[in-house]
Amino acid sequence: MQSILTGDIGGTNARFVMFHDGVYQEDTFRVVPVGQYTDLADAVEEYLVQLGKPKVHQASFSFASTHEYQDLMELTNSDLKVSVSGLVRRFELQRARVVNDFTAAAVGVLSLPQTCLQVINTGIPDPHGPRAVIGPGTGLGVSGLVYTGEYWLPLQSQGGHVTMGAQSDRELALLNVLEKKYGHVSAERYLSGIGTLEVYQAICSVDKLPIEFDRPSQITEAAINGSCPASVETMELFCKWLGIVAGNLAVTLGATGGIFIAGGIVPRLGDFFMKSQFTHWLFKKGRFSQFVKDMPVSLVKSGEPALYGTYTCLQQHYDLFGFTAVRK
Repeated sequence: MQSILTGDIGGTNARFVMFHDGVYQEDTFRVVPVGQYTDLADAVEEYLVQLGKPKVHQASFSFASTHEYQDLMELTNSDLKVSVSGLVRRFELQRARVVNDFTAAAVGVLSLPQTCLQVINTGIPDPHGPRAVIGPGTGLGVSGLVYTGEYWLPLQSQGGHVTMGAQSDRELALLNVLEKKYGHVSAERYLSGIGTLEVYQAICSVDKLPIEFDRPSQITEAAINGSCPASVETMELFCKWLGIVAGNLAVTLGATGGIFIAGGIVPRLGDFFMKSQFTHWLFKKGRFSQFVKDMPVSLVKSGEPALYGTYTCLQQHYDLFGFTAVRK
């Protein structure tokens, strides 16, 4: 039996699971905080200890980085470092691979059961049309899928770092606050956990309000229950800007196969998101508004697409994605 360890490594937590002969083993799923580690191998060791140190034949990991084509890497939103060949030696693996986290998530969307998806817009599905995948979480993941005639080819993208603009004087005032702080204001500065905190603080700065919250989860909760006007505005803007950026991605890719909203933030918003202006701004594309309205839109409300995708990326036709080390 081939046992394959897969891991989706975020800036806060690592999610691990085992596949046995290609089957996802739900009872092996674990979440390991990575803030206390500087080496991914130590986090893997903790996970395997929790499972009783099973034999692992191969491993595949996904994480946010711009350097997936070299042996030694570090994450974009974490101090965690990775040596792919070091993982092979330490755990006596046949091979190990690392890929971009959102490349894996995009591939994994294809494997999720329909019960993990919530339809936002039915559209007119094109079964072989390009698919857009975007997901706010610790950062902002952006990818796409193009059908080759044999399999779906994921796009290696850093689309979360595209430049943001403003739609009103109010948004321009907030943009100026962030621009003075960072110089370049990317979509990720708005559409991420850290981004919600940044926007909330910018609103407090512009309106000369006291800063009550220092964690994104507090802002989300206060927005949902309506207890804090600054938090409500923060998350309303979040939904609006997500619609704008997702719409930009959709027209760029010509995503007639569908738009998928992934990541950890949106599912937690629940009805707040569903009642928001997200689709209004997603579809607001001038002469191409109807083009986008015809695209199916789905929310990944549950499941672990990055883990499914990370496993799938071990297949031979994904050899070009990421870095692979083999036992010598």
